[in-house]
Amino acid sequence: MCEDCNDYKSTTDEIKSTLTIDPKMRSVFFDSYESSYPWYIIRHEDGTFESVIEGKISERDKKPVEHTSNCVSTHQGRHIMEFADATYDSGVLILEISGGMPAYFSSLRIIVKGVDFLCRFKGVYPAPVSNCKRNIIAKKLVFKDREIKKGRRLFAWVSVEFEETSTYQGVAETSRHKIEGYIKPVVK
Repeated sequence: MCEDCNDYKSTTDEIKSTLTIDPKMRSVFFDSYESSYPWYIIRHEDGTFESVIEGKISERDKKPVEHTSNCVSTHQGRHIMEFADATYDSGVLILEISGGMPAYFSSLRIIVKGVDFLCRFKGVYPAPVSNCKRNIIAKKLVFKDREIKKGRRLFAWVSVEFEETSTYQGVAETSRHKIEGYIKPVVK
């Protein structure tokens, strides 16, 4: 596996872009509720649980996790990223979008300071690629409102496009990917 691909430091983002506020933003996703168990947990029809990885099943593993993202990623094949987390500390909001496990192990991080924001991406590859670099080439972030408080749900739309260059068996290859959709995490 590629060690330098699963690191946010492999991303550059020199695009100057600011957060947009749209109080009229609507999505059916904002009013929906869906959840699932962690990717490694199977709940059988008889109510028993099984883990596909080694280790004990915790009480937390037995609780479904709300889908707080419906973003679509084209990285390593089109798939849904169902989870978004938001943490707010000292005036900095960090959004983390992930999902698609176990087949797709990647995440997008968006760091919001005031109205400015930066994007970072990381992913894991099943092949031994090297020299993994990503460059953000387009991005947009829209919030329904600007009120960010711990315990409050944040409604947003995100679109991030990036180029990824990596080397496999001595050949460098560049490809373009996009992550786009709505998110509704509760700020922690």
